[in-house]
Amino acid sequence: MAPPRVWIVSSSIIRRLHSYICEQRLDENLDLRCEITWDGRGGRLWEQLLPALRSLRARAPAPDILIIHLGGNSLCQEGRDRLGFLREITRDLGTCFEMFPSTRFVFSHILPRLYWRGQTGRSGYGVERGRRWINGKVAGFLAERQMRCIRQRNNCTSHRCRDGVHLSTEGNQLLLSNLREALRVELQS
Repeated sequence: MAPPRVWIVSSSIIRRLHSYICEQRLDENLDLRCEITWDGRGGRLWEQLLPALRSLRARAPAPDILIIHLGGNSLCQEGRDRLGFLREITRDLGTCFEMFPSTRFVFSHILPRLYWRGQTGRSGYGVERGRRWINGKVAGFLAERQMRCIRQRNNCTSHRCRDGVHLSTEGNQLLLSNLREALRVELQS
């Protein structure tokens, strides 16, 4: 029997985590009985999720588990408010459920940052409130469908590189640990 297929779709956060895993010569499947496809693209926005999934689907069978780690690059886009963004996320997740009816979905919470793409004010306080609100609402939306989120509570702004966005070594280690634990739980379900 083939091991479960896992896709992790994200921006540069996951691309850099995958590079970290390779540099450290760690198991790309996180020492779990599964086959992980890492799809992290620098600057990826939420609205690029569905095209990315269609592209992956054209090359491979549907995943058993899909982890989505997106949204941070889209929070401060001009003309976007958090309610509209939430509607976009839930609409797109609904489309994902139709595209992959047998797949279990996991949303990895949007991580806090010191600097946000498109941030207009000097303080990121409002963006941070919006980030937490979006994470909570998406968690509720998925919980209603018996699906999970990776809360990432231990990965804070002190775990960022100098750019205030990407993860430091500690941040990558925490994200890796959180992903591994979430996947371990999903694989036992």
